[in-house]
Formats: sequence, structure tokens, C-alpha cells
Amino acid sequence: MKTLFYALIMAILVITGCSSKEEAAKSDSSTEPIQSTGDSTVDSTIAATTASDQPSFTQGLAKTINPGLLQCKGGRVSALGEIKSDDGKTWIVPSDVNTKLVDASDLSNGCNNVNSRSIEDVNLDKVPLTVIDADGVEITAYIFADNYFELFVNGKAVAKDPVPFTPFNASVVRFKAKYPITYAIKVVDWEENLGLGTEDNKGNNYHPGDAGIVISFSDGTVTDASWKAQNYYIAPLASKSDLVIETKAGKVVRSTPNASNEPKCEAQCYAAHFAIPENWFAVKFDDSTWPSATTYEERNVGVDNKSEYTNFASEFRKGKFIWTNNLNLDNEILLRRTVEQASK
Repeated sequence: MKTLFYALIMAILVITGCSSKEEAAKSDSSTEPIQSTGDSTVDSTIAATTASDQPSFTQGLAKTINPGLLQCKGGRVSALGEIKSDDGKTWIVPSDVNTKLVDASDLSNGCNNVNSRSIEDVNLDKVPLTVIDADGVEITAYIFADNYFELFVNGKAVAKDPVPFTPFNASVVRFKAKYPITYAIKVVDWEENLGLGTEDNKGNNYHPGDAGIVISFSDGTVTDASWKAQNYYIAPLASKSDLVIETKAGKVVRSTPNASNEPKCEAQCYAAHFAIPENWFAVKFDDSTWPSATTYEERNVGVDNKSEYTNFASEFRKGKFIWTNNLNLDNEILLRRTVEQASK
């Protein structure tokens, strides 16, 4: 009888141990990074994610569909391109911009011969006021973007960057909105080699450009790590496997930890594209899975010697330059933040 009792105990322990190992294996597998494969198919782990987290890949140059959004002496060509991914989708590069938005007013813009030397030189009374909420408060925003932005406040369009690419410029907008205020911004690092995320720089025809945006709002709100940021166009990539998608603490992180910031693939580089949600700028849009923005120093963005930035440093240095986790390879990003009340 005692022998039978011990046998039963041992059997229960073996079964329990196996079950624990199975549960542990399931738990470990859920934290594995989602990585793309090097061929034309998408890794099965990626396919198991939501549709918005599935990348589409393109390779090579896009077809030019607009030779330039802006004609400006001394500026780079702000062209638009179209390219088809290996899953049959068509993408506009570097971004499907909203050309119907009004231009932001100029702090400094060589294309319009506006070269203010300081904030004090700017007549804010001449800056149009966009009324979002009639019972809101008036706010002024000072913006420097490398290269292009589209600003939405409480779900309504406010303005776009008047200079898509270069020369560098700085902008100012005024709007009336009610707290809580939801800011949503599309930011684009433009490209000369459409579909490749690269530009001519110091003799390198396929140099991945850097990026960044800084904003100072008159109510004390600034760009910093409290903003949410997600990337939607990543290039250049030497291989599809350079892209890694993983969930960290409930946030979907799209990163390129092993990718080179100076890949040698030139015109044969890959690009990863993600579909932008139609309502990304809406107040009720769920950005809970977006990672926090990454902050960068002036030297990282390369603006510490540009008068379009330094002339207004008294405002811009109240905030931080922000972007997603890769300042060189992430070319189109979305930013969001909801502000409950004025911070000053």
C-alpha cells in the first residue's frame, strides 16, 4: 500500500513538472522579437501580428510622380515617388503629404525672403489664428523640423511646413484650442533618392539623412520624451532582416538594431513601409502601443550652426529634438501627445 502511495506521488510530480516547463516555454516564446526574413516572404511571426504592424518591403528606386512640390533657388528638389512592394501594395515616398493644408507662417524662410534675426523681430499679430475650439485658449507654437511637418490639434488640421526639403526654415503658428489638447504631427525626413531614404552628402550619393523636430508652445508645452512616436517608412536597409519588431512593456517597437547607418547597397537597398492609420490625428485614436519618443541633442540633428535654428534658440531650447529610435533610417514618423492643462 505504501509502495503504491509513493508511486502516485511521483507520478503527480512528473506531470506537474512537465506542465510547468510547457507554460514557461509558452511565456518565453511570447517575448521573442519579430524579425523579417531575407527573402520575399514575411516571417510567420510577423504575420501573426496585427495588420498595422506588418511591414511591406520595396527594393530600389521609386518612379517620380511629382518632380517637386516647391521651386526654390538653392533648395533641394522636393519630389514625390511611387513604388510597389513585393506584396502588391503601392506606396508614396517619402510620404503621401496633404498638399491642401495651409502653410505655416515663417520665422525664417529663404524661399520667401524671410530672415528674422530673433523672436523679437517676429510680428505675431500677422500670424493667422486657427480657431479649433471657440472657447479655447490662444497658443503660439514655434517649430523647427528637419525636414517637413503637418500639425493637427484636437483632430483638426492647423498647418504644414512651407518647405518640404531645403533650405532649412523655421515656422510659427497660432491656434485657439480647449484643454485637454491633443497634438498629432506627421514628420518627414525628405530624400533625393526616392524610395531609398538617401541623399547626396559630401560626395556620397546614397547618404542616409538625419532628422528631428523641436517645438515650443506658449503654454509651456515642449517636445520631449513624454511624446509618443511611431515610424512608418524605414530606409535604407541592406537586408529585410535588418528590421526587428518586438513588443516591450505593451509597446510595439519597430527598430533596426543591427542595421548600418551607412549601408553599401546604394540603389539596391530595401525599404520597409507600414500603413498609416486613417484616423491617426483624431483625439480618440488609440496610441497606447506607441513607444515614447527618443530625444536628441542639437549636434545629433546637425543644427547648432544653422541660423534658422540658432536665431530662435531662446524658444527652441526650451524643448528637445525628438524622433523615433533611429534618427537616420526612420524617414516618416507620427507623433502624438495629449496635454491636460497649461504647464506655466
